[in-house]
Amino acid sequence: MTHEELFEELKGLANELGIKVRFENGNFDGGYCLLREQRLLVLNRRFTVPKKIRTLAMGLNEYGLGDIFIRPALREAIEDELAKANT
Repeated sequence: MTHEELFEELKGLANELGIKVRFENGNFDGGYCLLREQRLLVLNRRFTVPKKIRTLAMGLNEYGLGDIFIRPALREAIEDELAKANT
């Protein structure tokens, strides 16, 4: 799976979970947050696709994916990104 395909899959997963993905400019890394009871994943528009993927994976993990069915290939990709972030 290419970075672009993985990125689209992660955005789609967030959408399925009712989490809005926003792209903003600024001096921040991004991540999962609540804003006026709306679930958001905020990504820095200037980041590369691999960094956006890592931020999405971390934000989705923070939301909690344990009991949610996710295609095994996508779950593995999320776990790989989390492992990279923790090294």
